[in-house]
Amino acid sequence: MELRQRLIDTLRAMRWNFLRISMLIPQSRLARKKADQVVAFLNHSEKFLDLYEEIKKYDISRFVTKPWQKYNARIENALLPKPPFGFFKDQVVMETMFVTRGGKCLKEELSYLEKHVPKEKLKVLLEEDYVGDPLLFNSTYLTSHNSIHLLYHWIRYLNETNSNTEQLNTIVEWGGGYGNMAKLFLRLKESACTYVIIDTPLFSCLQQLYLSSILGSEKVNIIKNANEKIVEGKINILPLCFVDSLNVTPDIFVSTWALSESSVASQDYVVEHNWFNAKKLLLAYQHSDSNLPDADRVGKLSTEAGAKIEKIDFLPGNYYSFL
Repeated sequence: MELRQRLIDTLRAMRWNFLRISMLIPQSRLARKKADQVVAFLNHSEKFLDLYEEIKKYDISRFVTKPWQKYNARIENALLPKPPFGFFKDQVVMETMFVTRGGKCLKEELSYLEKHVPKEKLKVLLEEDYVGDPLLFNSTYLTSHNSIHLLYHWIRYLNETNSNTEQLNTIVEWGGGYGNMAKLFLRLKESACTYVIIDTPLFSCLQQLYLSSILGSEKVNIIKNANEKIVEGKINILPLCFVDSLNVTPDIFVSTWALSESSVASQDYVVEHNWFNAKKLLLAYQHSDSNLPDADRVGKLSTEAGAKIEKIDFLPGNYYSFL
């Protein structure tokens, strides 16, 4: 098994290196266009360790599955004492936060976006930021597969539920990666909203760093103790240890594979709080397996709330749940 994993890791690294070489010109365009983000990132990254030390002391073990406890430990090694500017080059960061599937999945998602969003607007929505030095997959839109993948969730949800962004003024997202889903929604909405990301302390710190470096610290609020409140009109980062302090009622609850990869206690917590009283749901989850035996429980729980399950044809074994 160890030899097989080393071979997989080697092949994956070779693929990523090939992609980076083929995208050298687009990568350099992105670097020149958004060079100011380097200084912002370096300034904000100086506070990363102190912030993490401040909030990691609280126990969140009931919310986190064993596989993710292991991932968090590996990601911690990659990001501490402060994340490097090109943190997406780290293998475990790439594996856990960044979609690099390409192939049919990328073609299907991009084709759908191009059918439903004008090309000039799509260029604005999809253009990557330089922070993290993301792996680009498309030179026309200067974007990654990850941004295509996340924007696809939003556009498909809006189309299939006949919703629009003006109905979504308060959003709660369970598990926000490095903050890209929130960033894309803000671009899509084009007006002020209150966005809350609930995540582990380590991911919360990364979200704060990424989003502050791109949007400015004045647009990002991170909760650092149980007495602090959500600030309207900002992206609010709420570490899991303070989830009981959530003091807003969202228009939509969002979780793309995060809730299905969380513990039963997490799933029960969300349901017991009635999906935080959200009127709408945008969920994605996968079939259960030995690592995540409770993953497809998310589908059952959401249908009880009135949501509709939809297959993701180009991702066998994965589903959306929309309300």
